[in-house]
Amino acid sequence: MGKTADVALIGVVILLEVFVLILNPLSGANTFQMMVYGVTFSPLRVVMFLGAAFIILMLVTFHLKDSGEYAHIFYLLSLSTVAVWILNSGVPNMDSFLAFISEILQKIGVHASIQTETAFYLYILVLLLLITSFFYSAPRRSRELGFIIFGVLFSAPFFRSLIYPPTPELIGITAFMLSISLVTSLVFSPKTFKLLFQTLLLSVLTVVAVAMEPWNIVLPVAFILTFPRKKRNIVYVILVLLGFVAALRVGIVWSPRTSGLGFGLVFSQLLLPIALIGYSLLFRGDAIVSILKNSKGPTPFLVFLLLVFLIGSLITRRLLPYAAITLTILSIRLVFHTRDSGRVIIRREESSRT
Repeated sequence: MGKTADVALIGVVILLEVFVLILNPLSGANTFQMMVYGVTFSPLRVVMFLGAAFIILMLVTFHLKDSGEYAHIFYLLSLSTVAVWILNSGVPNMDSFLAFISEILQKIGVHASIQTETAFYLYILVLLLLITSFFYSAPRRSRELGFIIFGVLFSAPFFRSLIYPPTPELIGITAFMLSISLVTSLVFSPKTFKLLFQTLLLSVLTVVAVAMEPWNIVLPVAFILTFPRKKRNIVYVILVLLGFVAALRVGIVWSPRTSGLGFGLVFSQLLLPIALIGYSLLFRGDAIVSILKNSKGPTPFLVFLLLVFLIGSLITRRLLPYAAITLTILSIRLVFHTRDSGRVIIRREESSRT
């Protein structure tokens, strides 16, 4: 009975998403346009893109089904919220995003004309991956907490300004979030081939994150320091360094623009995670000390990243979004691991199996 209700609820949410898409203004038999910038969309490309997005959505949804109470439903609700937001706002100005993609493709030797329609599809795909990463950065058996991470960040105007209209920074933030998601939740396989694939995937995402924001080189450093020492760690660091050197030689290491954000603006919009951190420190201080002293894994990893990004933000304000993301994820994890009247819940399997 429970499985039937879950399937029905998934179906209802998907139908709502399809209904919202169908309501989008149609024009002509062979093309249709969305609001604001009048970008023309090919029906065939739309169908192909929606098919690919639907497959990704369903794979993630069914994987989340056994990863927490109604985590898959909260995931669909998050996607629906962003879909409605984008549709109501219209196709954003894609100029800077399109110019960045074209420049990167030319530098790696791909001389192809990228249409605004294609750039928009890539933008939506990046958003899909970003939202997915929120849920996989939550504790493994409570992925539904990803909905809180999503809600906290998307409720902050400064964060929404980073993703709409799309900018090159969005790619860096998404690669950073995906790297965190893999590091904090991936169970590395004992099988050699699968382990190599997982390590290679993590390395590629980290290289993209570092290429978009050089300060993200702290990711492999934090990984080495806060997870059990294994040969896999060395391979990961070597691959990241080789990838970064290759990116430098090709010239695709991006020079991030100076952010106009300030400490007061960002942290005034993140009062909830700040309050959760303060609560944990005041009333669960002993539990937090026990977690940091007695376990390796996601929590020490995030603490290390947060300290680096906070210090780095004093040098350059463009690191504030990374500090904000790390702060939000860490606040949720601290409350989760120190729940039950302060009893420490150390997820040793997350570090020992990683």
